[in-house]
Amino acid sequence: MPDVLWIHGLGDTGAGWEGAFGPLANKANFHHPTAPTQGVTFSGGERMTSWFDIVTWPIGLEEPEGPEGIDDTVKAIHAKLDAIGDSEKTILGGFSQGGTVAILAGLSYPKKLAGIVSISGWCAYRETMAEKVNEANKATPILLSVGKDDPIVTFPLTKKSGELLQSIQIA
Repeated sequence: MPDVLWIHGLGDTGAGWEGAFGPLANKANFHHPTAPTQGVTFSGGERMTSWFDIVTWPIGLEEPEGPEGIDDTVKAIHAKLDAIGDSEKTILGGFSQGGTVAILAGLSYPKKLAGIVSISGWCAYRETMAEKVNEANKATPILLSVGKDDPIVTFPLTKKSGELLQSIQIA
């Protein structure tokens, strides 16, 4: 049976996504980790579950690249993928901040994944994203789902992220 490692968004928990995939839950093993609780800059340092720091709100092209904490999160997600086992039968996905982590962790993972899903996520590195991609996942299918009217993650940021992902993949 395939595995899905699903990464939640800012302020949520892994438990908040349990059962969210309806009948698909019977077709795959779902793993829902929870982010650590930490201060987040845009909210004046308020502590909440967060995979990395966010400076702007809504999140747009002005959001700094390489946010604090994202590289440690990627290492932690890579360890979770290693613990799951057969990476070629594993999909890495997430929502919003979790979708951002899924893109970076998935593309930089040194073993081939079955796929990457990002709903309302963005490329945390835009200038150097191509350098982060591991050859193992250069052709891995990616589903990037965005909305033009997303009030949190702006369309110009997600549009640029989609264009960037298309430019660096050879699929």
